[in-house]
Parts: sequence; C-alpha cells; structure tokens
Amino acid sequence: MCKLNYFISLSLVLGTLFQPEQIHLSWTENENEMRATWVNFLNLETFIRYRPILCSDIIPDWLSAPSSCTPFNAGEIIYRLQYIYTSVIPNLRPECFYEYFIETSMTQSEIYMFSGRTPDASEPYQDAKNPLSMVVYGDLGIGKNSLFVKNSLMQEIKVRDFLGIIHMGDIAYDMHEDDGMVGDRFLNSIQDISANFAYMVLPGNHELKHNLTHYRTKFKMPLNSANDGTSFFYSFNLGAAHFIMINTEMYISDHPDQILTQYNWLKKDLEIANQNRQAFPWIFVFTHRPLYCSLIEFSECTSEAEILKSALEGLWHEYAVDIMFEAHNHYYERCTPIYKDRVVKSEYDDFNTHYNANATLYIISGNGGNNEGHNDPIPEVWQDWTLVMTDEYGYGKLDVLNKTHVHWTQYGAVSGDMVDHVWLIKNRLRFY
Repeated sequence: MCKLNYFISLSLVLGTLFQPEQIHLSWTENENEMRATWVNFLNLETFIRYRPILCSDIIPDWLSAPSSCTPFNAGEIIYRLQYIYTSVIPNLRPECFYEYFIETSMTQSEIYMFSGRTPDASEPYQDAKNPLSMVVYGDLGIGKNSLFVKNSLMQEIKVRDFLGIIHMGDIAYDMHEDDGMVGDRFLNSIQDISANFAYMVLPGNHELKHNLTHYRTKFKMPLNSANDGTSFFYSFNLGAAHFIMINTEMYISDHPDQILTQYNWLKKDLEIANQNRQAFPWIFVFTHRPLYCSLIEFSECTSEAEILKSALEGLWHEYAVDIMFEAHNHYYERCTPIYKDRVVKSEYDDFNTHYNANATLYIISGNGGNNEGHNDPIPEVWQDWTLVMTDEYGYGKLDVLNKTHVHWTQYGAVSGDMVDHVWLIKNRLRFY
C-alpha cells in the first residue's frame, strides 16, 4: 500500500511538472491575432494546435503555431524556476471561433475556445459597426471573497455574451507572495475564464514589488512604440470605441522618467483617437487609481487623487474622454460627469442617463473581491457628484451598442442582481 501511495504521489508531481497551466489569452497590437501565455515547470518542446470552427467555408483542420520561452525565477526565499511560454495564433477571421490546445513533448492541455473577433488596428475599420460587450473589474484576488465574482463569471461564460475582460490592476493579491505561488494559484483559478477570452490587464499598487517583475513577465499586452513590452500602457480600437489602459502607479511612486514617457505616448494616442472619431466616437480610459472618489478621509481620494487630477484631468477634457473606469477602492461608485471637482451638466441628465455629456463620467469598479475584503467603508456623507455606491462584490459590463449609445451595468455577485446602470447617449462629438 505504501508503494502504491508513493507511485500515485509521484505521478501527480510529474503530471504537474509536465502539464501546461496558468493559460491566459490577450489581444496583440495587430489585427486578427490572439496571444496565448502559459507556464510549464519543465523546458519542453511546446506549441499550440488550433483550428477554426463554426465557419461555413473553412475546413476545420488542426494547424500549429510555435511558441517562445522565457525562464523565470518566481521565488524570493526559495528558487522556483518556471518557463513562461507565449504563442501568437495568426490569420483569425472575426466570424469564426477557434479551438486550441497546448501540446508539449510529454502531454497536452484541455481544449479551449475563443472568438476570432479582434481589435481594429488599421483602416477600413470593419469592426467599428459591430456592438461590443466587455466585462470590467478591479482588485480580484484569491480566496473566499473572490469566489462570488468568479462563480458569476462562470455563469456568464455559458452564454458567451461578452468578448473580453479588463482587469484594472491588483491581480491575485499579491502575485509575488509565497514565492510566487499566489500568482500561480490565481492564474490557475481563472483559467477557465482567461483561456477562453482575451484577459486584458493593467498594473495596480499590488503589482509594484520588484519593479512589477511578476506582472511584466506573466502578462503580454499589446506592444507600442513607447511601452517597451512592459504592458504598462497600451490602447486598441474595438467596436465603436477606443480603449486606453494606463499605469497610475508611477505618479504615486514618483518616477518622472516613466511619467514623461507615458504622458507623451498618451497625448499622441488621444490625438490619433480624435482624428479617428468618426469611426470610433467613444473613448474610454482604464486605470487602477481613481481621480474621483468619495472617501475624503483617505489619501487615495484626496492627496493622491489630486496628483492624478493635476497630471491627467486636463487631457481627458481636451480630448473629450467619455468615461474613466477606476478601481483601487474596494467598492462600486458611479459619479456624474465632472470637471475640476464640479458637476458638469449634460444637455439632458437623469439618474440613469446622460445625453450629450460635456465632461468625463467616472466609475469605480474595484470590488472584485480579495483577501483584504471591504477595507474601504461607504461614507455617510456623499460628494455632490456621487450617484451610487455599494460595497457588494461584483463586476461591470460595458456595452457599446453603436456610435450613439453606450450602456454600463454593475452586477452584484453576491445577490445576483443588477445594482446600477447608466446610459451615455450622444448625437454629436465633443471637442474643446
């Protein structure tokens, strides 16, 4: 019996060493591509097998894409060598779905599936006319508090009514801890989600350890001329919208060289986005830290927010950013359109509608659930510009229906209810 247990234990260990894990997808800087990133604990010959499905004129033969490998010591106290693999699946067609699995010289992963629809990188911008849904949240970790959101997302997957996910920083809480095993457990816990949908991320304060090494190594976001492959900031066009992800940590930790590099890229990106506004009339910015939030007894809503306002709010106004999505605070908060700490009236406003808004709308969705729980209390006195607040764990859904209508919904993952929604409607472009 002891020998049997020994062989069972040995086979489990060997299976773990051979098996690809922590599989997650992301869009690239190019059209018609999807990147897969994963981990092996042995350096094995590895590639992706994939095939188109649900396409009427394509024979679904299995194709192969090569992978590249980067060794990574994930440990701090003990040496934990991992091999980070990445592979790009090319020549995708937006009307198709694709099955894929990762094959090594020893074993293979399960079969996963993703949509062939990807961001528009160049004209004629064929995707701009199509409606779009994205799931958005921040501060999702591991443990019991995160299970509410993860379980809700698993239900969403069954109907596949969204295209991708945006995780606005504070990933796993904290990826580097326990010799990197916290990050491993997190990426394995979301694999059924991240291996089937583009999982787009940006850095938060919990990624800062060791100059964001775990974040930079395990996440491969779209390249641009300024980000040097760090995945700190990037953008893409999808549906009728331009999406921008930036790193707000550099402002709080005071890295002037990084700030200047990102600012110059950001200003140029916004200029180009406004030149393309007929195709992509909506501009959304995603960050980790908030510019506006109601916890005035905490520095993230006072002194730190003022630093970010000074650096960024002028750009949002100059280039008519429609919505800024934020996280960091462990609750949900929706504000009115705001500029320089004042409510800005739209042509028409009610509680759930802004028609032809004249300033940027701010939304915090930082209640994904993590080991810190609800450490940000809901204030008794709200700011004049705050409309809704809740500390229920949850996530948001951004629906870009067309060039004139956008709908945001926040879902409570504990109650299963819609806890808030808002329409942005416009029939004109806003420039200053």
